[in-house]
Amino acid sequence: MKFKYSLLLVLTAMIWGAAFVAQSAGMDHMGPYTFNCLRFFLGAIALTPVIIIKDKRSKTEITKWNDKSLWVGGMLCGLFLFLASTAQQLGIVTTSAGKAGFITAFYIVMVPVLSLFMGKKTGKFIWVSVALALFGLFLLCMKGESFTIVPADILLFACAILFALQILAVDKYAPNVDCLKLSRFQFLVSGILGIVPMLFEAPKLSEIFGGWIALGYAGFFSCGIAYTLQMVAQKEVKPAVASIIMSLEAVFSVIFGFLILREKLTLRELAGCLVMFTAVMLTHIHQRKKYKAVAVGERVFLRNMRNKDTDDIVRWRNEPTVVNNFIYRKPVTKQDHKNWIKTKVKTGLVRQFIICLNDTGKGFGSIYFRDIDNTAHTCEFGIFIGEPDMQGKGYGYEAQKLSMDIAFNEMGMKTVDLRVLEKNTAAIKNYEKCGFKVMEGKEEYTEDNEKILFMRAVKEQ
Repeated sequence: MKFKYSLLLVLTAMIWGAAFVAQSAGMDHMGPYTFNCLRFFLGAIALTPVIIIKDKRSKTEITKWNDKSLWVGGMLCGLFLFLASTAQQLGIVTTSAGKAGFITAFYIVMVPVLSLFMGKKTGKFIWVSVALALFGLFLLCMKGESFTIVPADILLFACAILFALQILAVDKYAPNVDCLKLSRFQFLVSGILGIVPMLFEAPKLSEIFGGWIALGYAGFFSCGIAYTLQMVAQKEVKPAVASIIMSLEAVFSVIFGFLILREKLTLRELAGCLVMFTAVMLTHIHQRKKYKAVAVGERVFLRNMRNKDTDDIVRWRNEPTVVNNFIYRKPVTKQDHKNWIKTKVKTGLVRQFIICLNDTGKGFGSIYFRDIDNTAHTCEFGIFIGEPDMQGKGYGYEAQKLSMDIAFNEMGMKTVDLRVLEKNTAAIKNYEKCGFKVMEGKEEYTEDNEKILFMRAVKEQ
């Protein structure tokens, strides 16, 4: 996980934090449902010209309007966003803003909990960060008031679950479609669903124009920019970590309240801010410090290959399930691998990583870039999962995403090629999800007369 994507989420939280000030000002002129409905539509409008320009500059349309993942993802994200916003508005009527903010922030707990039901485990260190973040939110939101649950608070807990579902929906669909189009679709769905409750408020044009500045900020910045940044960043940041970072909106709301509305910042609130920032930083330093990880994902991380990995790599390469899908099928010896390190890795022609589990640090496979050409900015990609019990569980796909980010954004590659046996349909599907496309008219055959496909991924401009 590249740190810059986490910074995008920090920027998202900052924009949302400032939106609390805008929403407070907007409520002086119009009802909450009117405000929400109109800001969602403004968010969709703001993204439309950007999408048109992007599609015109692209040689091929990145995601077509009838793409199934776009429709399903957009409707789910939009539905969860609308329901969460509505539950929050209803719940906040009978409770304090601080208590409402604290209960709503329980989505940082619900994301890893719901992930368990989806077969995605969360590392112990992330749970520590979640607990710290909750404690920081308690200091920040619960300003000396008692914490007693009333019936209306059930709506706020439902809001937390719904926001968690929106985050998980983004995690599922954002990697497979154009983020701008998915974000616009989400706002259109939320806006359309918000029309009915808005009509019950019977808004007047004079009221809407009276709060146009606050509405414009919430629509163009909070929706159009921030929610889109969320989708872009969640392509690379695991949802549990993303939820912790985005919870910083509570911190920024206090900071902007102090700077803009001249609200008093107490020592308790300042302590809460510091605890939350600590929780966010802990999510990033643990794996990198303990295992010298170069990229960290939701369940796996990558570290540089070392000489002492030779025994494992030789064993993995000679594993029958690996050999069956490899083009080069002759047995690999320790000496072969040592020569590989000497002539390829140490000369800069190859960069190789070990794929490891986040929870244990155990390696179970390898990814490498070979034939690296720093002049043409090209290389060839390869991967193998050497432990049979780790195959077919999605670890390879997650590792591929991490490695492609390294190739394009760290190594400076413009194109990455690969070769794959046509029969290996599962691998081809994963490659396509990572941006690879089959190169038409270019194919070869193995000694066993098995067809080899050539695929290429190009860095997005």
